[in-house]
Amino acid sequence: MSAVLKSLIDLLRLEKLDQNLYRGSCQDLGLRQVFGGQVVAQALSAAMQTAPSDRILHSCHAYFLAAGDSQHPILYDVETLRTGRNFTALRVKAIQHNEPICHITASLQAEETGFDHQSIMPNVGSPDDFISELDVARQIAPMLPESIRDKLTAERPFDIRTKYINNPFQGQKLPPEQFAWVKANGSVPQERQLQQCLLAYFSDFHPLLTTLHPHEKGFLQAGMKVATIDHSIWFHRSFDLNDWLLYAIESNNAFAARGLARGQIFDRSGRLIATTQQEGLIRFTSSL
Repeated sequence: MSAVLKSLIDLLRLEKLDQNLYRGSCQDLGLRQVFGGQVVAQALSAAMQTAPSDRILHSCHAYFLAAGDSQHPILYDVETLRTGRNFTALRVKAIQHNEPICHITASLQAEETGFDHQSIMPNVGSPDDFISELDVARQIAPMLPESIRDKLTAERPFDIRTKYINNPFQGQKLPPEQFAWVKANGSVPQERQLQQCLLAYFSDFHPLLTTLHPHEKGFLQAGMKVATIDHSIWFHRSFDLNDWLLYAIESNNAFAARGLARGQIFDRSGRLIATTQQEGLIRFTSSL
């Protein structure tokens, strides 16, 4: 296991402070505010520790209320809304500086069998056909601001290869879609809950950026303000991040300074393992 992957896994193993109360450390990705994927993943870790052990996470919905501070830990307060014969519903409040920064609801289900159908995996080529995001970041390192250069060019917990590369400082016009192959940078334990948390973390990287593709904008471009408003994930089937997964994203709408993106995640055999939906602020102010 790479050191950076181990560090992320450690970040997701929360400290239990009291009954249904947990604390998680924060990582600084170079942008001061907490990465939303970290908050969702840690909240799910807290929810899964609270729910009955026979329940499997199948969906979560997060609303981001305020930007988190990457220099301070986050408290996760879990409330059980209902536990029935087959489902458990929980609400997690992420708190920092005594204020909520995110509310997450999660639903877990006792394992069942039933009907089975799914979308067809798009034929977009193999991981070798795509471009390593880390390689691109290191190629443009001299153009990156010194304040974030080390963060953006450091080793990452995932090997991510994307079809489209959009310059974050000077965006180009691209189709309203993205295809990203991903796998862990090292060996991930075969723990379903941990793998779900890791996938939730990764799932927040590309959707909102994809909404900028048709508008020739990069997320760090002068005048741009980008922030996730809400993020939802539905987990369908088991998976293994030690092998490649394909994240297929499409943005079907942008309006009123908001962008919407839907994603489907497939394993290499074509099984649909998860679906995501995200809306966020994409505001451009030319006077900045």
